[in-house]
Amino acid sequence: MTPVRVSVVIPARNASATLARAIRSVRAQQLQPDEILVVDDASDDATGTMAENLGAKTIRLPAHAGAAAARNAGVQAAAGEVIGFLDADDEWLPDKLFRQLPLLADADFVACGARLFSVTGQDLGPLFDGQTPEPGAEAWRGLLARNTVATSCVLVRRRAFDAAGGFDPALEVAEDQDLWIRLALRGRLGYLDATLVHMHHTTISVSGVGTALGARQQLRTTLPMIERHIEANRARLSAAELRGIRGGRLLRIGRGACWTGAWCEGARLVVRAILLGHRPLEGVRVLAATAPPVRRLRRMLSRGADG
Repeated sequence: MTPVRVSVVIPARNASATLARAIRSVRAQQLQPDEILVVDDASDDATGTMAENLGAKTIRLPAHAGAAAARNAGVQAAAGEVIGFLDADDEWLPDKLFRQLPLLADADFVACGARLFSVTGQDLGPLFDGQTPEPGAEAWRGLLARNTVATSCVLVRRRAFDAAGGFDPALEVAEDQDLWIRLALRGRLGYLDATLVHMHHTTISVSGVGTALGARQQLRTTLPMIERHIEANRARLSAAELRGIRGGRLLRIGRGACWTGAWCEGARLVVRAILLGHRPLEGVRVLAATAPPVRRLRRMLSRGADG
């Protein structure tokens, strides 16, 4: 592959606790990028000053715009033909660029594996429960059914990013999933089945995963986004694929909502998945285990055991 310029884009809001780790992980790359751009999304702390002190090119947004807009601003200011994304609370392993960049010879964007770490540093295992995307020109089908690409794992050709239209700032969550689908619809995904990124749960993480708020954001944003892609590509999808995509999304989001306190909303989604014939026994088990009377009984028994 002919040498190309690589720009690393790091969106950051109130990220002074983790930004140095992220930047240092880029500085430690076996293959050095040409520039690091930190987009300070109107932070209230020393994020921007820290980025400058660590030698990153810093872009300060005048008002909080969100991760999608911040990444777009970073790409717009970037000089590289290849863009690498890194969230401010994550870190790259030293051989990430060296091992991933060659895959772009036959792809428009590439991803890799990642492991998730808790706030206390505990290794929680592989991201997405170890599930990986199917690379190639048909990757969009799998990405419609389930996201298996993390933002900090992605390198993308600048021309492909621009042609796809970048991240959609109107999406409060799942703006990354939306872009991966659009990129995959236009070109090829490359995937390196190796852990090259460590992702960290922190107090500045914006996804809200595992909370009732996060579940409701998924209901408001992710499902309608997936439905838009389904409708735009319905002629290319079989009836079985449509049931699998919808059923899988409904069950996963519904299960998360049921377990995090948005039971009524979640239960409706789980029932819809069951009616589509998608893993009905699992759906029934979720409903039975998370029903409010059952959870109240568990709490009562727990308090009794503690007493």
